[in-house]
Amino acid sequence: MNPGVVLRSMVVVVVALGAVLLCRFSPPIQQDGESGIVLRLPAGVGHFIGREVAPSEKEKEYLPGDTGIVKRLYYTAGAEAAQRDVLDVTLILAGAERRSIHRPEVCLTGQGWTILDASTVPIEIRPGLELKVRDLFLQKVVHLADGETRTQQAHYVYWFVGTDVTTPSNFERIWWTTWDSVARNVNHRWAYPSLLALVTEGLPSSETGQRERSSEETLAMACEMVKILAPTFQKNLIP
Repeated sequence: MNPGVVLRSMVVVVVALGAVLLCRFSPPIQQDGESGIVLRLPAGVGHFIGREVAPSEKEKEYLPGDTGIVKRLYYTAGAEAAQRDVLDVTLILAGAERRSIHRPEVCLTGQGWTILDASTVPIEIRPGLELKVRDLFLQKVVHLADGETRTQQAHYVYWFVGTDVTTPSNFERIWWTTWDSVARNVNHRWAYPSLLALVTEGLPSSETGQRERSSEETLAMACEMVKILAPTFQKNLIP
């Protein structure tokens, strides 16, 4: 028999045996994982005021009944439309069913968005403390009241928070879920914070209700919001 085939077969057997032994001698998995966030968004943060928004009917229909969800629309306090910034912020906390947390690409494409680009962005919360988030650059066609259509772009920023780990990657979230349940007896109750900010460049403030911002300025605004908002609800970032 080919020595290479024999070696590969032995590796498969060893890995499989190791997995069996790890499962056999690991302690029982905790069923009620501790959340890494406090499920609330402040009524005001920085120079923003947050108006509470109810979950949509689609969100209520799609998400399991025990899912925690908090939403606020943040806007610049006291500013007229020409100077106003607006962001939609959502916190989702998984219940018993894991489908509460999922890849955001699924919902975004279902809402008509096309993902033009995706990147991981590091944000310095304070000196020596960094949070990595995922930025999705979006685009879709919207219909105006006068019947015309235009292209709308936006930045969607999100990350995942477990019991004691944070990641911008859904693949890493799944890995931590599997590994920690077996190796550390930790059942992560994942949370999913997200922000949506529209790119308003070339659009009149009378139509958008916001100041004109380029794509770069919009992402910078969203990242600054993460910097000041995340420490109000994410436990490992709270001073």
